Amino acid sequence: MRVAFVTVGETGRKTGGYLYNARLLAGLEESGVEVAQLVAGGADPEEQTSSVPRVGAMLDPLSFDVIVVDALARIAVAPHLDGWRASRPVVALVHELPSVAGGQAEKPSGQLAYEEPLLRADRLVAVSEHGRSLLEARGVPPGRISVVSPGFDRLKPPKEQPGRRAGPVRALCVAQWIPRKGISTLVEAWVRRPRPGAVLELVGEADADPYHAASVREAIAAAPDASILVRGPVDDAALAEAYAMADLFVLPSRYEGYGMVFAEALSFGLPIVACRVGPLPDLVGSEAALLVPPDDADALAEALDLLLADPVLRGRMSAAARRRAARLPRWKGAVAGFAAVLQSVVAGGVKPAGGR
Repeated sequence: MRVAFVTVGETGRKTGGYLYNARLLAGLEESGVEVAQLVAGGADPEEQTSSVPRVGAMLDPLSFDVIVVDALARIAVAPHLDGWRASRPVVALVHELPSVAGGQAEKPSGQLAYEEPLLRADRLVAVSEHGRSLLEARGVPPGRISVVSPGFDRLKPPKEQPGRRAGPVRALCVAQWIPRKGISTLVEAWVRRPRPGAVLELVGEADADPYHAASVREAIAAAPDASILVRGPVDDAALAEAYAMADLFVLPSRYEGYGMVFAEALSFGLPIVACRVGPLPDLVGSEAALLVPPDDADALAEALDLLLADPVLRGRMSAAARRRAARLPRWKGAVAGFAAVLQSVVAGGVKPAGGR
Protein backbone atom coordinates (compact mmCIF):
# COMPACT_ATOMS: atom_id res chain seq x y z
CA MET A 1 0.00 0.00 0.00
CA ARG A 2 1.30 3.45 -0.96
CA VAL A 3 0.17 6.35 1.22
CA ALA A 4 0.50 10.07 0.61
CA PHE A 5 0.47 12.09 3.84
CA VAL A 6 -0.12 15.81 3.31
CA THR A 7 0.66 18.26 6.08
CA VAL A 8 2.12 21.72 6.71
CA GLY A 9 4.58 23.31 9.10
CA GLU A 10 7.75 22.10 10.80
CA THR A 11 7.12 18.38 11.11
CA GLY A 12 9.97 17.80 13.56
CA ARG A 13 8.38 19.88 16.31
CA LYS A 14 7.84 18.25 19.71
CA THR A 15 4.15 19.13 19.91
CA GLY A 16 1.17 16.80 20.19
CA GLY A 17 -0.10 16.72 16.61
CA TYR A 18 3.34 16.47 15.00
CA LEU A 19 4.46 13.82 17.49
CA TYR A 20 1.31 11.82 16.73
CA ASN A 21 1.95 12.08 13.00
CA ALA A 22 5.60 11.07 13.35
CA ARG A 23 4.81 8.02 15.49
CA LEU A 24 2.09 6.84 13.11
CA LEU A 25 4.14 7.29 9.96
CA ALA A 26 7.18 5.58 11.46
CA GLY A 27 5.00 2.68 12.61
CA LEU A 28 3.37 2.32 9.20
CA GLU A 29 6.76 2.25 7.48
CA GLU A 30 8.05 -0.36 9.94
CA SER A 31 5.06 -2.53 9.04
CA GLY A 32 5.89 -2.35 5.32
CA VAL A 33 3.59 0.49 4.23
CA GLU A 34 5.19 2.92 1.80
CA VAL A 35 4.58 6.46 3.03
CA ALA A 36 5.43 9.72 1.26
CA GLN A 37 5.13 12.74 3.54
CA LEU A 38 4.36 15.86 1.50
CA VAL A 39 4.84 19.16 3.33
CA ALA A 40 2.86 21.84 1.52
CA GLY A 41 4.63 24.71 3.27
CA GLY A 42 4.24 26.74 6.43
CA ALA A 43 1.29 26.30 8.77
CA ASP A 44 0.43 30.01 8.92
CA PRO A 45 -2.85 30.76 7.07
CA GLU A 46 -1.18 33.21 4.68
CA GLU A 47 1.57 30.72 3.89
CA GLN A 48 -1.02 28.00 3.28
CA THR A 49 -2.96 30.23 0.91
CA SER A 50 0.15 30.95 -1.12
CA SER A 51 1.00 27.22 -1.28
CA VAL A 52 -2.30 26.15 -2.91
CA PRO A 53 -0.88 26.01 -6.49
CA ARG A 54 2.20 24.14 -5.29
CA VAL A 55 0.08 21.50 -3.54
CA GLY A 56 -1.72 20.71 -6.78
CA ALA A 57 1.58 20.22 -8.58
CA MET A 58 3.31 18.18 -5.88
CA LEU A 59 0.72 15.43 -5.56
CA ASP A 60 -0.30 13.01 -8.30
CA PRO A 61 -3.16 11.06 -6.69
CA LEU A 62 -2.78 8.19 -9.16
CA SER A 63 0.66 7.45 -7.68
CA PHE A 64 -0.89 6.41 -4.37
CA ASP A 65 -3.51 4.03 -3.05
CA VAL A 66 -4.83 6.48 -0.45
CA ILE A 67 -4.28 10.12 0.47
CA VAL A 68 -4.16 11.15 4.11
CA VAL A 69 -4.63 14.85 4.86
CA ASP A 70 -3.71 16.45 8.18
CA ALA A 71 -6.53 18.84 9.12
CA LEU A 72 -3.87 21.40 10.01
CA ALA A 73 -3.32 21.74 6.23
CA ARG A 74 -6.99 22.52 5.59
CA ILE A 75 -6.37 25.82 3.79
CA ALA A 76 -3.64 24.49 1.50
CA VAL A 77 -5.60 21.40 0.45
CA ALA A 78 -9.19 22.66 0.41
CA PRO A 79 -9.31 23.44 -3.34
CA HIS A 80 -7.87 20.01 -4.21
CA LEU A 81 -9.67 17.54 -1.96
CA ASP A 82 -12.74 16.86 -4.07
CA GLY A 83 -10.58 16.43 -7.16
CA TRP A 84 -8.35 13.93 -5.36
CA ARG A 85 -11.39 12.03 -4.16
CA ALA A 86 -12.49 11.53 -7.75
CA SER A 87 -9.59 9.12 -8.30
CA ARG A 88 -8.36 7.97 -4.90
CA PRO A 89 -9.88 7.65 -1.41
CA VAL A 90 -9.03 10.46 1.00
CA VAL A 91 -8.68 10.16 4.77
CA ALA A 92 -8.77 13.31 6.92
CA LEU A 93 -6.79 13.14 10.16
CA VAL A 94 -8.47 15.53 12.59
CA HIS A 95 -6.49 16.18 15.74
CA GLU A 96 -8.90 19.04 16.40
CA LEU A 97 -11.15 21.26 14.34
CA PRO A 98 -9.46 24.67 14.22
CA SER A 99 -12.84 26.42 14.43
CA VAL A 100 -13.39 24.70 17.80
CA ALA A 101 -9.84 24.74 19.18
CA GLY A 102 -9.35 28.43 18.46
CA GLY A 103 -12.42 29.52 20.40
CA GLN A 104 -15.33 31.70 19.36
CA ALA A 105 -13.11 34.68 18.62
CA GLU A 106 -11.35 32.71 15.89
CA LYS A 107 -14.35 31.22 14.13
CA PRO A 108 -15.01 33.34 11.03
CA SER A 109 -17.16 31.86 8.29
CA GLY A 110 -14.04 31.39 6.17
CA GLN A 111 -12.58 29.06 8.79
CA LEU A 112 -15.62 26.81 8.57
CA ALA A 113 -15.50 26.93 4.78
CA TYR A 114 -11.96 25.56 4.79
CA GLU A 115 -13.10 22.70 7.02
CA GLU A 116 -16.05 21.67 4.88
CA PRO A 117 -13.99 19.86 2.21
CA LEU A 118 -12.32 17.85 4.99
CA LEU A 119 -15.73 16.76 6.23
CA ARG A 120 -16.44 15.22 2.81
CA ALA A 121 -13.43 12.88 3.07
CA ASP A 122 -14.08 9.16 2.58
CA ARG A 123 -13.05 8.60 6.20
CA LEU A 124 -12.28 10.96 9.06
CA VAL A 125 -10.00 9.88 11.89
CA ALA A 126 -10.55 11.64 15.21
CA VAL A 127 -8.16 11.22 18.14
CA SER A 128 -10.85 11.04 20.84
CA GLU A 129 -14.51 10.23 21.32
CA HIS A 130 -15.01 13.94 21.97
CA GLY A 131 -13.57 14.59 18.52
CA ARG A 132 -15.98 12.07 17.05
CA SER A 133 -18.92 13.89 18.64
CA LEU A 134 -17.78 17.21 17.16
CA LEU A 135 -17.57 15.70 13.67
CA GLU A 136 -21.02 14.17 14.03
CA ALA A 137 -22.34 17.56 15.14
CA ARG A 138 -20.99 18.98 11.88
CA GLY A 139 -23.05 16.44 9.92
CA VAL A 140 -20.49 13.68 9.26
CA PRO A 141 -22.23 10.28 9.29
CA PRO A 142 -20.98 8.08 12.16
CA GLY A 143 -19.99 5.33 9.73
CA ARG A 144 -17.35 7.58 8.16
CA ILE A 145 -15.64 8.39 11.46
CA SER A 146 -12.98 6.30 13.19
CA VAL A 147 -11.23 7.06 16.48
CA VAL A 148 -7.50 6.35 16.79
CA SER A 149 -6.22 7.76 20.05
CA PRO A 150 -2.49 8.30 20.58
CA GLY A 151 -0.33 6.18 22.83
CA PHE A 152 1.50 7.43 25.88
CA ASP A 153 4.42 5.00 26.01
CA ARG A 154 7.14 6.73 23.97
CA LEU A 155 8.71 7.79 27.27
CA LYS A 156 9.69 5.17 29.82
CA PRO A 157 8.78 5.80 33.48
CA PRO A 158 11.05 4.34 36.18
CA LYS A 159 10.41 0.63 36.72
CA GLU A 160 10.08 1.20 40.45
CA GLN A 161 7.98 3.97 41.94
CA PRO A 162 10.44 6.46 43.48
CA GLY A 163 9.98 7.71 47.01
CA ARG A 164 9.65 11.39 47.84
CA ARG A 165 12.87 13.23 47.10
CA ALA A 166 14.39 15.94 49.21
CA GLY A 167 13.95 19.47 47.92
CA PRO A 168 11.02 21.59 46.74
CA VAL A 169 7.68 20.20 45.63
CA ARG A 170 7.85 20.34 41.84
CA ALA A 171 4.87 21.26 39.65
CA LEU A 172 5.50 20.48 35.98
CA CYS A 173 3.82 22.01 32.93
CA VAL A 174 4.59 20.76 29.40
CA ALA A 175 3.10 22.91 26.63
CA GLN A 176 3.62 25.45 23.90
CA TRP A 177 3.23 29.05 24.98
CA ILE A 178 0.13 29.81 22.94
CA PRO A 179 -3.00 31.47 24.36
CA ARG A 180 -5.24 28.40 24.48
CA LYS A 181 -2.76 26.47 26.64
CA GLY A 182 -3.46 28.86 29.51
CA ILE A 183 0.17 29.48 30.47
CA SER A 184 -0.57 33.11 31.40
CA THR A 185 -3.40 31.94 33.69
CA LEU A 186 -1.04 29.41 35.26
CA VAL A 187 1.61 32.04 35.98
CA GLU A 188 -1.07 34.36 37.38
CA ALA A 189 -2.35 31.61 39.69
CA TRP A 190 1.15 30.59 40.76
CA VAL A 191 2.29 34.11 41.73
CA ARG A 192 -0.99 34.97 43.44
CA ARG A 193 0.57 34.01 46.79
CA PRO A 194 3.97 33.00 48.14
CA ARG A 195 4.84 29.34 47.55
CA PRO A 196 7.84 28.57 49.73
CA GLY A 197 9.23 25.11 49.17
CA ALA A 198 7.66 24.76 45.72
CA VAL A 199 8.83 25.30 42.15
CA LEU A 200 6.94 25.50 38.85
CA GLU A 201 8.82 24.09 35.85
CA LEU A 202 7.70 25.17 32.36
CA VAL A 203 8.81 22.84 29.56
CA GLY A 204 7.95 23.39 25.89
CA GLU A 205 8.20 25.84 23.02
CA ALA A 206 8.24 29.34 24.46
CA ASP A 207 8.38 31.20 21.12
CA ALA A 208 5.44 29.76 19.16
CA ASP A 209 3.52 33.03 19.70
CA PRO A 210 6.09 35.81 20.35
CA TYR A 211 3.53 38.39 21.51
CA HIS A 212 1.96 35.98 23.99
CA ALA A 213 5.38 34.75 25.12
CA ALA A 214 6.45 38.32 25.87
CA SER A 215 3.44 38.84 28.14
CA VAL A 216 4.15 35.57 29.98
CA ARG A 217 7.80 36.50 30.50
CA GLU A 218 6.77 39.92 31.80
CA ALA A 219 4.47 38.26 34.35
CA ILE A 220 7.28 35.94 35.47
CA ALA A 221 9.75 38.81 35.72
CA ALA A 222 7.28 40.79 37.84
CA ALA A 223 7.44 38.06 40.49
CA PRO A 224 11.16 37.25 40.73
CA ASP A 225 10.74 35.21 43.94
CA ALA A 226 8.02 32.96 42.54
CA SER A 227 10.36 29.99 41.80
CA ILE A 228 9.31 29.59 38.16
CA LEU A 229 11.84 27.71 36.03
CA VAL A 230 11.57 28.14 32.24
CA ARG A 231 13.19 25.16 30.50
CA GLY A 232 11.98 25.59 26.91
CA PRO A 233 11.83 22.58 24.56
CA VAL A 234 13.76 19.47 25.62
CA ASP A 235 14.55 16.09 24.10
CA ASP A 236 12.74 12.90 25.10
CA ALA A 237 15.34 11.88 27.69
CA ALA A 238 15.15 15.23 29.44
CA LEU A 239 11.36 15.23 29.27
CA ALA A 240 11.18 11.78 30.84
CA GLU A 241 13.47 13.01 33.61
CA ALA A 242 11.27 16.07 34.17
CA TYR A 243 8.18 13.86 34.54
CA ALA A 244 10.06 11.51 36.88
CA MET A 245 11.26 14.38 39.09
CA ALA A 246 7.87 16.12 39.30
CA ASP A 247 5.33 15.80 42.10
CA LEU A 248 2.33 16.98 40.09
CA PHE A 249 1.40 18.06 36.56
CA VAL A 250 -0.54 21.23 35.74
CA LEU A 251 -1.76 22.55 32.39
CA PRO A 252 -4.88 24.78 32.30
CA SER A 253 -5.64 24.46 28.55
CA ARG A 254 -8.80 26.09 27.27
CA TYR A 255 -9.08 23.22 24.79
CA GLU A 256 -7.31 20.01 23.78
CA GLY A 257 -8.04 17.64 20.93
CA TYR A 258 -6.76 14.77 23.08
CA GLY A 259 -3.98 15.81 25.49
CA MET A 260 -0.97 13.52 25.01
CA VAL A 261 1.03 15.20 27.77
CA PHE A 262 -1.73 14.45 30.27
CA ALA A 263 -1.58 10.76 29.34
CA GLU A 264 2.21 10.80 29.68
CA ALA A 265 1.95 12.50 33.07
CA LEU A 266 -0.51 9.82 34.23
CA SER A 267 1.94 7.11 33.18
CA PHE A 268 4.55 8.69 35.48
CA GLY A 269 2.07 8.66 38.34
CA LEU A 270 1.56 12.42 38.50
CA PRO A 271 -1.56 13.99 40.02
CA ILE A 272 -3.14 16.28 37.43
CA VAL A 273 -4.52 19.81 37.57
CA ALA A 274 -6.41 20.58 34.36
CA CYS A 275 -9.47 22.35 33.02
CA ARG A 276 -12.88 20.77 32.60
CA VAL A 277 -12.87 21.09 28.81
CA GLY A 278 -13.10 18.86 25.73
CA PRO A 279 -11.92 15.27 26.18
CA LEU A 280 -9.84 15.95 29.31
CA PRO A 281 -12.35 14.83 31.97
CA ASP A 282 -12.68 11.45 30.24
CA LEU A 283 -8.92 11.15 29.79
CA VAL A 284 -7.72 12.00 33.30
CA GLY A 285 -10.72 10.88 35.36
CA SER A 286 -11.88 12.17 38.72
CA GLU A 287 -9.55 10.27 41.08
CA ALA A 288 -6.26 11.32 39.48
CA ALA A 289 -7.12 14.93 38.67
CA LEU A 290 -8.45 18.19 40.03
CA LEU A 291 -10.48 19.91 37.31
CA VAL A 292 -11.14 23.64 37.26
CA PRO A 293 -12.93 26.02 34.86
CA PRO A 294 -10.78 27.48 32.07
CA ASP A 295 -9.31 30.98 32.54
CA ASP A 296 -10.09 30.90 36.27
CA ALA A 297 -6.90 31.84 38.10
CA ASP A 298 -8.61 31.74 41.50
CA ALA A 299 -9.81 28.16 41.08
CA LEU A 300 -6.45 27.13 39.65
CA ALA A 301 -4.58 28.71 42.57
CA GLU A 302 -6.80 26.85 45.03
CA ALA A 303 -6.18 23.51 43.30
CA LEU A 304 -2.44 24.14 43.38
CA ASP A 305 -2.64 25.12 47.06
CA LEU A 306 -4.39 21.86 47.87
CA LEU A 307 -1.94 19.57 46.09
CA LEU A 308 1.23 21.41 47.03
CA ALA A 309 0.33 21.28 50.72
CA ASP A 310 -0.97 17.71 51.01
CA PRO A 311 1.49 14.88 50.29
CA VAL A 312 -1.07 12.25 51.36
CA LEU A 313 -3.52 13.50 48.75
CA ARG A 314 -0.76 13.54 46.14
CA GLY A 315 0.06 9.93 47.02
CA ARG A 316 -3.56 8.79 46.56
CA MET A 317 -3.87 10.63 43.28
CA SER A 318 -0.54 9.27 42.09
CA ALA A 319 -1.72 5.70 42.59
CA ALA A 320 -4.96 6.53 40.75
CA ALA A 321 -2.93 8.06 37.89
CA ARG A 322 -0.94 4.86 37.40
CA ARG A 323 -4.11 2.77 37.42
CA ARG A 324 -5.70 5.03 34.83
CA ALA A 325 -2.62 5.02 32.60
CA ALA A 326 -2.64 1.22 32.56
CA ARG A 327 -5.93 1.36 30.63
CA LEU A 328 -4.87 3.93 28.05
CA PRO A 329 -3.89 3.10 24.43
CA ARG A 330 -0.31 2.27 23.49
CA TRP A 331 1.42 3.46 20.32
CA LYS A 332 1.54 -0.06 18.88
CA GLY A 333 -2.25 -0.21 19.04
CA ALA A 334 -2.59 3.28 17.55
CA VAL A 335 -0.47 2.33 14.54
CA ALA A 336 -2.44 -0.89 14.04
CA GLY A 337 -5.72 0.99 14.31
CA PHE A 338 -4.70 3.61 11.78
CA ALA A 339 -3.38 0.96 9.39
CA ALA A 340 -6.71 -0.86 9.63
CA VAL A 341 -8.54 2.35 8.68
CA LEU A 342 -6.35 2.82 5.62
CA GLN A 343 -6.76 -0.81 4.52
CA SER A 344 -10.53 -0.55 4.89
CA VAL A 345 -10.71 2.65 2.85
CA VAL A 346 -8.50 1.26 0.09
CA ALA A 347 -10.54 -1.95 -0.05
CA GLY A 348 -13.71 0.13 -0.39
CA GLY A 349 -12.42 1.94 -3.47
CA VAL A 350 -13.48 5.33 -4.78
CA LYS A 351 -16.98 6.57 -3.95
CA PRO A 352 -19.15 8.55 -6.40
CA ALA A 353 -18.16 12.21 -6.57
CA GLY A 354 -20.00 14.35 -4.04
CA GLY A 355 -21.01 11.39 -1.89
CA ARG A 356 -21.38 12.01 1.84
